[in-house]
Amino acid sequence: MNSEKTEKLFEEYPDLFKRELLTHNFDCQDGWFVLLDELGGRIRQYGDHSSENEKLEIFQIKQKMGALRIYTRGADRVIRKLINDTEEKSKFICELDGDPASGLYGCAPNWYRYLCKSCADLHDVMTIEDFHRKNNGVAPVHKRA
Repeated sequence: MNSEKTEKLFEEYPDLFKRELLTHNFDCQDGWFVLLDELGGRIRQYGDHSSENEKLEIFQIKQKMGALRIYTRGADRVIRKLINDTEEKSKFICELDGDPASGLYGCAPNWYRYLCKSCADLHDVMTIEDFHRKNNGVAPVHKRA
């Protein structure tokens, strides 16, 4: 994520996104900034009604297999649900620009991204099915939530 958006999240949620724990900052693209900002607001709102927020440590935020992944310690079931919901939403939002994603695209043998059609065209990537068909001869079964 670019430095301006990274700083906004660190400044807005210093109790949630701690620099000393997030040593790789936000290891994802700008398109998911809104998701992370919304998650911060939801956890903060929940924390206002619970002491569980004090135990929460977010130590890694990255893109993995096309989706947002948020790794934590000390998350109770409510916070875990908020995080899981955010991770699922990332599959419907273009990681690059935040527009609605049109699908999962293969960018390299083991690199996948949910992208909107314009970003997929701009970066000349293929749908995951076409990508695997071209590279392996078999298209994987892929279902979106």
